[in-house]
This record gives sequence, structure tokens and C-alpha cells, in this order.
Amino acid sequence: MHYIVDWELTWFTLNFKPSHDASFTPEHASRHLTFKFKLFLDDLPTLEKLKRIRPDLYIDKLTCRSCIDRMEDLMHLFMYKRHRLPMQQILQSYQNHLISKLLEAGKSADIDPTPLIAKLTSLSCWSFSSTNWSSYALVRGCLPKLFIDLFVNLSIPRTSAIKVIAAIHNNFVQKFRRRIWNLRSYEKCRWENAMNITYKLKTTLKPSNLPHTLLIFTTSDPT
Repeated sequence: MHYIVDWELTWFTLNFKPSHDASFTPEHASRHLTFKFKLFLDDLPTLEKLKRIRPDLYIDKLTCRSCIDRMEDLMHLFMYKRHRLPMQQILQSYQNHLISKLLEAGKSADIDPTPLIAKLTSLSCWSFSSTNWSSYALVRGCLPKLFIDLFVNLSIPRTSAIKVIAAIHNNFVQKFRRRIWNLRSYEKCRWENAMNITYKLKTTLKPSNLPHTLLIFTTSDPT
């Protein structure tokens, strides 16, 4: 199946705000929205991004703090061997959630959703590889037109389908942040603490005349 991005669905999902409750406060919602947009724009502070922003603190040869031997960009977050299993698990959960909603819609419309579910599972975005751009697009939030078409074919209005898909995708983003990004950030913070890269340093403007080689940090793990 071809992966054609539905930009109306994508934009609605980006701006979608999950309901607040005791476990998801307005503050949580604000951080979630910021994270979601940074993920969409490929603007999360990976080490490759930080090298360009603060070359005085993060030298060019610096590698991923988890595996040590690879440069850390957004794709590496998905492909790193310790992340592959949780990534597959949360993608499978995403797919299962969509399937459950299609089954509900099929029952309500008295339509067999099996052929539509087969179309959903045949999308290439459910498995990761360095050459599979559709999985990269899905995680960033560029959602496929097929998601909408499946629900519309089961007599679900487009506007209702968009809301259902947006809620499911936002649940996925929360899981990605908790199981992938937060753990990665913890390991990076441990290294920064060992290198004495403090919050004050990170929030102080880089002197314009500071040479890139002034601060030399080891790339080994902190002991």
C-alpha cells in the first residue's frame, strides 16, 4: 500500500490536546504539545542537533551516550538496538488500537472490516529500517490518508475518524516519549553531569568568539 500523507489529519493531530485529569495536568499537556511539535519538525535536541547549536559544549566527534559508536540523530533513536523492541511494541500497540476501533465501527455498520484491517496491516510504516521513510513519517506525525479512508469505508464521518485517529496517535507519542526519549535523556544527563555541563552553561549564550575546540570532552561513559 502507498503511504500518502493526509495533511488535514496531520495538522489536526498535531494540535490535538488530550483531556486533562489527575494524571495528565495542563502542565503535562503543554510539555506534550511541545514535544510533539519538536518530534514533527525533527527538532528534538539529539546530540547531532546540539552539536550545531552549541559546538562549544558538544564537540563534533561526540557519539550517542547509549551505544557510544554511532552519531545520535532522530533515526538513530529508532534504530538503536536497545530501542528496537520497545519501538516495535509501541508501534504494535498503535496498530492494535486502530484495529479495535475498526472492529467497533464494522460492528456498528454491520460491515465485515477484515479486508480493511488487511490494508492497514500491509502498510510499510509498521516496521523500521534505515531506508523505510514511511515508519519515520508515522512516528513524526505525518499520518497517512489510508487511516481516514478505512473508517470512512465503515460509515464513520471523516470528522469523527480524524478525532479517533488523533487520540490514538497522541497516545503513541506519550509512549514514545516515556519509553524511548526519557530513558535516552536520562543517560545523556548522567554524561553531562560527569562532564560538568550544567544547566547554567546550557542556558548561557555561547560567546561569539569562542573557538569550537576550546572545550574538549572525552567520549567515554562516565564511571
